[in-house]
Amino acid sequence: MQAIKGPVLILAGPAAAKPVSLRSASPNLVKEIGIRPRRINRVTFTNKAAKEMVERLDKLVPGSVKELTVGTFHSICAKILRIDGKAIGIEPEFVIYDGDDQMAIIKRCFQELNLDPNSIRPRLWCRRSPTPKGK
Repeated sequence: MQAIKGPVLILAGPAAAKPVSLRSASPNLVKEIGIRPRRINRVTFTNKAAKEMVERLDKLVPGSVKELTVGTFHSICAKILRIDGKAIGIEPEFVIYDGDDQMAIIKRCFQELNLDPNSIRPRLWCRRSPTPKGK
């Protein structure tokens, strides 16, 4: 790895030898260039991949994982909002509702308002991903 000036972005899609990139990039940044682990963000699509990244890096640079920011896009964005969200009006105690949580609240509202869920379908009020056709 060469000397680095400024931010670096490493993108790796499916089957793109991410373990090789992981083994070479982060340890070199930490050991050879002296970048603090807390300044390295590792973003993944799944919790499983985030956990694997932490385990691998801890083997390569023991102790450095305590300072790492590793997680899914959702978890890292939620963390940023909990820390800095107040600047845009988001309280740190905000809650993220999944589709089931949303549906439960909508149904409870329907009950409290004495609305018939058969006359107004609760699912129409829920911001869920559309069900694929044919299912």
